[in-house]
Amino acid sequence: MQEVRQQYDLEYDLRNKFAEVATFIMKNIDEMRQRAPETWLDPTLPDCNYCEQHNCVKPIMTKKKSINWLFLLLGQTVGCCKLSELKYFCKHTRNHRTGAKDRVLYLTYLELCRQLNPEGHELLFSIH
Repeated sequence: MQEVRQQYDLEYDLRNKFAEVATFIMKNIDEMRQRAPETWLDPTLPDCNYCEQHNCVKPIMTKKKSINWLFLLLGQTVGCCKLSELKYFCKHTRNHRTGAKDRVLYLTYLELCRQLNPEGHELLFSIH
């Protein structure tokens, strides 16, 4: 199938989508062992509104300084980032940034959740 190069806006409900991510982390934190699960490494993407192809709408990545990390978190598409972009995020949030993509992606998700809910993050999970 031919690739469609169209842009359109997506919106997420902040409370509901954050609750989804936080609940997933709470349920799976022990099994993750400080590594991102496959669902984060290879995220399910939205379907195309133009060609109706499934799992194909990727977020548009801009310069590292302009990435909308909140949008990626809520859509659970942070895994679409390159390792260099994830390391950039971790560098600027003072998180450990060496290692494989699954480790850096895991830290990125936890840090984004901590930023969204600084008071409650200790109840949900801790960054190791």
